[in-house]
Amino acid sequence: MLDLNRLFEQQLAQWPDCRERYEQLSGAGRRSLVLDGREYVLSFNPGRSKSAKALIVNGKPVSMSVEQKDEVRPCFLCEDALPVQQIRTTVDTLPMHHQYIVAVNPFPIVDHHFTIICKEHVRQDFTGRMWDMAFFADLFPDYLIFFNGACSGASAPDHMHFQAVPKSCVPLIGWSEDVRTQLGVTQHVPHVEESDHKNIVTWTEGTVAYWLVIDRKAHRPSQYFLPDSDPNKVICSPASLEYCGLIPLCREEDFVKLTPEILRDMLDQCYKVEPMLHVGVTEGKELRFSADERVHAMHYVGEDRMKDVMDYSSNRAEMQEMKEYWTHAEPFTLEGVTIGKQFHWQQREDQVFRGSLHIIAREGQLHAINVVPVEQYLASVISSEMAATNSLELLKAHAIISRSWVLRQIRNAKRNHQIESSPFNGRGDGGEASHIVKIWDHTDHHLYDVCADDHCQRYQGITRQVSPLIEEAIQATRGIVLTDADGEICDARFSKCCGGRTELFSTCWQDVDFDYLRAIDDPYCSPAFIETLPGGMQAVLKQVLNNYDQQTIDFHDWQVDYSQDELSELVETKLSLGLGTIEHLLPIERGASGRIKLLKIIGSRKTVEIGKELLIRKALSTSHLYSSWFDVVETQSLVGGKRHFLLKGHGWGHGVGLCQIGAAAMALKGFTAEAILAHYYPSAHLTTRY
Repeated sequence: MLDLNRLFEQQLAQWPDCRERYEQLSGAGRRSLVLDGREYVLSFNPGRSKSAKALIVNGKPVSMSVEQKDEVRPCFLCEDALPVQQIRTTVDTLPMHHQYIVAVNPFPIVDHHFTIICKEHVRQDFTGRMWDMAFFADLFPDYLIFFNGACSGASAPDHMHFQAVPKSCVPLIGWSEDVRTQLGVTQHVPHVEESDHKNIVTWTEGTVAYWLVIDRKAHRPSQYFLPDSDPNKVICSPASLEYCGLIPLCREEDFVKLTPEILRDMLDQCYKVEPMLHVGVTEGKELRFSADERVHAMHYVGEDRMKDVMDYSSNRAEMQEMKEYWTHAEPFTLEGVTIGKQFHWQQREDQVFRGSLHIIAREGQLHAINVVPVEQYLASVISSEMAATNSLELLKAHAIISRSWVLRQIRNAKRNHQIESSPFNGRGDGGEASHIVKIWDHTDHHLYDVCADDHCQRYQGITRQVSPLIEEAIQATRGIVLTDADGEICDARFSKCCGGRTELFSTCWQDVDFDYLRAIDDPYCSPAFIETLPGGMQAVLKQVLNNYDQQTIDFHDWQVDYSQDELSELVETKLSLGLGTIEHLLPIERGASGRIKLLKIIGSRKTVEIGKELLIRKALSTSHLYSSWFDVVETQSLVGGKRHFLLKGHGWGHGVGLCQIGAAAMALKGFTAEAILAHYYPSAHLTTRY
């Protein structure tokens, strides 16, 4: 086995110039800064000036002189070009049998920095090299192995090579598993089709190998190209180690002035960030799931701890209780997941997921969280929200709005966005309640980004059919979002059926409105228009709705009839306010579409005003009313004087943003995804974020 420590000592003993650079490195300035909860280490390393300033054009090394700006500079990694003082050790990789030279890097970023050079002169291309990289990670377990693509930080893009640095020098290794997963670290061997615009990292921890692939959208940030006289100039060419938390800087002024905000901007300019999403799938005192070819049954045992009662790998008496559990084995199956919570179609089913499973014991129960890339999440959302047999243009439109919505929620969570609502715990305020306003929004979740049910977006893993058409829609719109005039990602809400007119954001949630979420007339949602299409309403419903949703066919115009006793019992069950017999339902305030924003309920004992629209829907149904857009027709029987309340309504859902029924009708009529989005989100722009 190759002894890197011995090789390093021999090299420094025989090569004074190399030894001097490592001695300079040991005295380099170091400081740290925190970005998104991750500690980044900055080092002042003037010896890296030549590499940091290397001129790379379209993946080709170019001479630095003006006279030779179009000439490719000679390769300095070919064996005959290596310095005579440089000790070389040849390694034959298995199973690929490629030969590499392992040598001390004479221009180090950290102590004990090695270059792993392909003996053959071939360009920096990862194709066919993945198992070579894995081989070196296994051969050198104390080292992190990295590959910089030809247009992603490689100072020698003309010659295939890896690099190796001690894991102890790399902040990424010490970041929490949650943070590493959020960044995209995985135990799955990556499939890389194009490597010029990628940084690839791997290392081992025991018998487990970890991988990180960074997709690039730029080689260098704008700060790099500013004139030397510009105070905003920073010579930093982010590559693998920068994204792993180690930032070498060759100029002292850059080392001093770099802030978390500047660093974030530079990294974001170069990184095609597909965020990892934490989705809360289910919760309970016990969670049963299948993963890594075993069945698990996690039980909450108190004090925010759990144990796996199905774990027979060790003596039960010696089993340790735990606060959290991770598995990266995929796919995994969660048993008995509730879907359609508190709606009329509520049911339980086993669901299959990709990505990682994170179980945490909090607040008296267990929470199952799926950590998954956003694009993979979207494929499931579209299949879960609508039938996978839909038209391509509607699927593309839905991919864009679902992506926009979830990325906006991640942004809101990072900004600690607060909502304003009156206290409501299901039992009123305990006193003479007269005005209760409750908002249900994604910010209710603090253990994960979004939930998997209608409260956020339906997400049912790969349980639903993911058709080739959905995959095509996701790929065709990858990274595309709706943005407003200021470049902010739009809060792109959508509902099942607007009933003929969309609603304002403020009717349903916070008391703010957005220019792109206007109340608009929607003729495409009307039954009259839909019946002009081939197959009529049935064809639209079949394309839009999953099987369990197709049980509901009267959601455009509907009515519900309650006797006075039925309504009084229902309201007391849902609100527990002691209102007595309900005598009147009086809409106090309506939104732009007609949806009720504030409803007065007059009882024989108390009167209360409730809002916003979802609380109204919850209070007047055993599950949820289709919408809060309804008129109340009160009648009184001649015998006994008992009242009846007939609710005559329109639409299914809050009605804000895109109407799925109307959008489906537009797609069947031949409208493109862009036209559909322009109709429902006037003034919004399409922007590619990664």
